[in-house]
Amino acid sequence: MKHKQEVVYKEQITNLLLSILAIARSDIEDLPNFSEAYRKRLKFQKLTDWRRYRASVDLLDDTEYAIMSTFTYQLGDLSNKNRDVGETNLRLYGILNAVYLQMNAFKEIANLLNFTDRDKIAKTFEELDIYKLRGIAGSHSVDYMYDKNTLQNKPGINKTTSFRIVQCYMEKTGSKITALDENNLIFEFNLLKILTEYEKLATDILVKLILHMIKTLVIKKDEKIELRKRLDDMLPNLIDYSKMDKNKEYKIKEMKKVRRLVNNIRSKYPNI
Repeated sequence: MKHKQEVVYKEQITNLLLSILAIARSDIEDLPNFSEAYRKRLKFQKLTDWRRYRASVDLLDDTEYAIMSTFTYQLGDLSNKNRDVGETNLRLYGILNAVYLQMNAFKEIANLLNFTDRDKIAKTFEELDIYKLRGIAGSHSVDYMYDKNTLQNKPGINKTTSFRIVQCYMEKTGSKITALDENNLIFEFNLLKILTEYEKLATDILVKLILHMIKTLVIKKDEKIELRKRLDDMLPNLIDYSKMDKNKEYKIKEMKKVRRLVNNIRSKYPNI
């Protein structure tokens, strides 16, 4: 009988980045002037860079919890009937800030590890729709600056503009977040769609950073093999966020209730 594979959560893979701290400590623990030897072993610039590295990895995990919550409930739990209008905005600001913080954590780790393509990471993030939505709705709503491509495609518009989120379209699933700027330009976003796009890219960058760390900072062959095996074993079972949507489950249950109600009415009143 085949055993069901346990789901691997993102933090289990992220924690592989921390393994180099323990490995480096073990390699130099008998050397004098531990702090300087530790810095050199990790190929960092400053004595405190290992703390910055640790904080950045922890930030990846902390923000991932917010991302997971968004896949589960988007901008609010449909089963919660509190009718709190502010909840959708609060969660929208929260997820956009969480993603932005995570992007910065990735960039910091890439710099500390001297990752080959570290300069491309920021540019790749900035091309994503969720980065654009963060600027429109979460940070520069009244002083948003368009990029060169937009200005070329929309001649005559103001380079710096203001945005407002059209509240009549805002609902808890975030399926249609509509932003209107002062030039009367309209942008629409589907929260789960753009978050899935980001998550796919973020996972790819995470794996590349781990492989780079193993290649450049792990010295012993057996430790390289062990870390690579752990990564290879976990990746196929990485959690599928698309299956976490509790709001989707709730809507399906509600539709089933409606169908049962309609069927009951039809059975009692067949001539209707």
